[in-house]
Amino acid sequence: SVDSFALLFTLGVAVVAGILIGIVPALQISEGQEAAVLNDSSRGSSEGKRSNGFREALVVLEVAIACILLVGGGLLLRSFTSVLDVNLGFGADGVVAWRVDKVWHLDWRDRDWPGMVNYYDQLVANVEAVPGVEAVGLTDCLPLGWNRSWTIRAMDQPEDEEHEYGFFPRIVDFRYLRAMEIPLVSGRYFTADDTQETTGVAVINKSGASRIFPGQNAVGRTLLLWGNELEVVGVVADVRHQSLEQGSGIEVYFLMTQRGWNTMNMVVRSPLPAEALFGGVSAAIQNADPTMPTGAFQTLNTVVDRAVSPRRFTLLLLGSFAGTALLLAALGIYGVLSYSVSQRIPEIGIRMALGETGGQVLGRLVARTMALAAIGVAIGAVGSFAISRLMGSLLYGVEPTDTFTFVSGAAILLSVAAFAAFLPARRASKTDPMVALRSE
Repeated sequence: SVDSFALLFTLGVAVVAGILIGIVPALQISEGQEAAVLNDSSRGSSEGKRSNGFREALVVLEVAIACILLVGGGLLLRSFTSVLDVNLGFGADGVVAWRVDKVWHLDWRDRDWPGMVNYYDQLVANVEAVPGVEAVGLTDCLPLGWNRSWTIRAMDQPEDEEHEYGFFPRIVDFRYLRAMEIPLVSGRYFTADDTQETTGVAVINKSGASRIFPGQNAVGRTLLLWGNELEVVGVVADVRHQSLEQGSGIEVYFLMTQRGWNTMNMVVRSPLPAEALFGGVSAAIQNADPTMPTGAFQTLNTVVDRAVSPRRFTLLLLGSFAGTALLLAALGIYGVLSYSVSQRIPEIGIRMALGETGGQVLGRLVARTMALAAIGVAIGAVGSFAISRLMGSLLYGVEPTDTFTFVSGAAILLSVAAFAAFLPARRASKTDPMVALRSE
C-alpha cells in the first residue's frame, strides 16, 4: 500500500534526480570550459556541438528506454490476450456459485450418507424452482480453486508405480457437468440412476483418458481407486482447474452419492444478473435449511478474473511505464528540437537566403531527428531482446522474440518521434530569412 515511507522515498528520488539533472549544465561551464562556452555562443555561430551532442544523446537514451518498455508491454499485452482466449472447458458466463457446506458433527465414516444426499437433493430442488434458474449442480471443488491429488490405475495394468497416475479428483452430483456446460467427448454423463446401490462409476477428462488408456476407448474400462472398481461411463473435455496457463492434467469425476465428501459448492446457471438472482436463491436455501448462510456467493467470471489478476496487474504496471516513457521521449524530442531551432535561427536564415527552401529545412530537421530516433530504436531493440528473455516466465502463447511486437514497438516510437519533430521543424521552415539576418 501507499504509506509514508513510500511517499518519502518517492519524494527523495525526485529531489535527487532534480539535483543530478541540475548539475549537468553546471558541469558544462565548469573551470576550463569558459572559452568553449564563449566560442559556442559567439556572434554568427550556431549552438555548441558539445551541448547539442549531449542533448541528442539524451534523446537517443529516452527513445531506447521507451523502446524497451514498449516491447515489454507489448509482449505482456499479447500474452494477456492469449490467456483470455484460452478455452476454459466450461461455460463461465451466467454461472453463480454458493458455498453450501453443512456442518456434520460426526466423523465422515459414521455419517448418514443417504441422509446427506437427500438433504442436498432437497436443497437443489428448491433452487431449481426459483424463476430464471436454468440448471443447478454440486461440486466439492470449483474450477481454478484448490486442488488435491490422488493416485489411480487401470484395472488391467500391473500394480506398480509406473502404471499409477496422479490425478485431481472432483466429487460432484449427477447435474454438475451439464450445469457447467462441460462438453461430453464420448460415453455419457452421470444420471440420477447412478446411486450408492449401483455399480461404481466415474467420468474422466480427455487428457486422462489418453494417458491412462492410450490409443484405446476409455468408456467401459475399469479404474481402480484404493481397491474399489469404477467403470468409466464418459469422457469429458479438459477443464482449466489449476490456472488459465496450465493444462488440466488428469481429472476424474466421482458421484457424491458413491463417494464421501467434506465440502460442497452449488453452481447455478441463469441469464439473470447475480444480484437479481441472489434474493430468490437465498430464500430457496433458507427454506431448505434456515441455518445455512447464503451471503457467500461469487460468479465464475469473478473466479476467472481473479485468476488473471496478477497478470493484469503486471500488464497495467509495465504498460503505464511504457506510456510514460513514450510521452517523455516525445516531449524530449520536441524540447530538444525546439531549443535547437531557436538557437539556429541565424543559420537557418542564412541557408534560406542562399536558396534553401522551407520544405528542405523541414525535411532536414525531421530527418536529423528521425536518425536519432532510429539509433535509439536500434539500441532499444537490442536491450529488448535481452530483457524479453528474462520475461519468459511471465509470457504465455507468445515468444520472447515475437517479431510483430518488436516491429510494432519500433513503428510506434518512430511515428511519435516524427510527429514530435514535425511541429518545431515546421515552425523553422516558415522562418523569414530577412528577419533572421536582422536579429543576427
